Amino acid sequence: MIATCVCGGTSIELPEPPTHATECNCSYCSKVGGLWSYVPVDAPTILKDEFGAVFSASGFNQHHFCTRCGCQTYGISPDWSLGDTEAPSGKKFAINARLLDNFYFEKLVIEPIDGRNLW
Repeated sequence: MIATCVCGGTSIELPEPPTHATECNCSYCSKVGGLWSYVPVDAPTILKDEFGAVFSASGFNQHHFCTRCGCQTYGISPDWSLGDTEAPSGKKFAINARLLDNFYFEKLVIEPIDGRNLW
């Protein structure tokens, strides 16, 4: 399964199509239109990230985007659980499912999350 940004500057390969995604309403996710499918950090292969840049307001979450076309492409963040009181050492990878090529979204289970009020 391949995900690409609009201009083709970023291309990411996943070992299999995602089955679930999170739609967060926090100020960041709602503004960039992210629909996040989480996979282990070592599962994807970044095939190309020609115009990639990173935004991080807190230093914890690394939001990757394409500077050429503006697409929010993927993120790497601590693997938080709601009970954590300190930053966990484990990481997780979030692909923006909206970038998946030839993907049938009807099969994707989308879970809304109230990030606006959780953190």
